[in-house]
Amino acid sequence: MPFTIASNNQNNSLGTSSVTITVPDTPIFTETDLIPGESVGPEELEVTNGGTTDGRYYIFADWRPATGTSAAGAQILADRLNIEITDDDPDTPTVIYSGAISGLIEKPATGRALAANTSETLMITVSLPSDVGNVAQNLAIEVDLVFVGQLDEPQP
Repeated sequence: MPFTIASNNQNNSLGTSSVTITVPDTPIFTETDLIPGESVGPEELEVTNGGTTDGRYYIFADWRPATGTSAAGAQILADRLNIEITDDDPDTPTVIYSGAISGLIEKPATGRALAANTSETLMITVSLPSDVGNVAQNLAIEVDLVFVGQLDEPQP
């Protein structure tokens, strides 16, 4: 005669954690008449992780031609217009990215840590180098800064 034992493991619960990176949706800059050698900023941008776990975020520039500028003209300007992103430490700010807008892709390379339910302020400056010449004259681009978050490390 076979003997069988049944055991129930009840009331298990599972869930997921999240990294939720948000930034204000209002424009940081609306400059339309930069001349070579001029810069705008620094302006503050608050980055928030409203998620339930620590995360890392990366910054991308999503740029496109503004009205009246061709795709080739937009590329010329994106290659010459510089953006600098730092933290807001008044004594020794950490540079997160400094270079052409066209090069702002997945920066910083290792991501930037941001704990759950915390915020940090970034300082953004945009400049047109003095040696840009006439090649960028009368060109315009629209730029969105895109923030992509991920879990800081695999969760057990």
